[in-house]
Amino acid sequence: IAFKDYNIYKGIIKSPWVGFYYFRVLFNDPNFFRLLRNTFLLSVYGIVFGTIASITLAILLNEVYSPLFKRTVQTITYLPHFISNAVIAGIVIMVLSPKDGLVNQIIVNIFNRQPIYFMGNPKYFRSIYTITGLWQGVGWGTIVYLAAITGIDPQLYEACMIDGGGRIRQFWNITLPGMMPTIVLLLILNVAKVLDVGTEKV
Repeated sequence: IAFKDYNIYKGIIKSPWVGFYYFRVLFNDPNFFRLLRNTFLLSVYGIVFGTIASITLAILLNEVYSPLFKRTVQTITYLPHFISNAVIAGIVIMVLSPKDGLVNQIIVNIFNRQPIYFMGNPKYFRSIYTITGLWQGVGWGTIVYLAAITGIDPQLYEACMIDGGGRIRQFWNITLPGMMPTIVLLLILNVAKVLDVGTEKV
């Protein structure tokens, strides 16, 4: 379809062939490299910070002994994964509103500063986009990494404790290496979608 002047009524076969026309239009667009850079940066920020946040939350939840608390936190962090981007955008606009948004209420009433128009200032865009992506995705990543931690043999931890290894030593020598195949697999899957940011939330 990329090489044709696609017409839905004519179909793929009968639509006229245009060769590299659309590619020339794309690459000659003056905004092409800016768009490519922004897309790449948004994806990289999401991958890096999302991976770190998911691994951290999974390790912290693994140390919690109360099953009820663990399940509650998992449910609360996983729920935003099911919220549509339109609803997420609406929530973000309300929370960051310069008049009655929660963030600006804190800035004005607690820090005695002027309200910030977050949604109207381009320098805040990447941060807002990345944070909302973390909020949406950290729960799913945490569940995957918790499953990887659960698959680690408990006898390894017992052996480490007998040898005098504390929590930090157990994390570096057992937990992290045990999670590494899952971390690498998810990173590969995420890197494959690095140019698939989409326009819904933007």
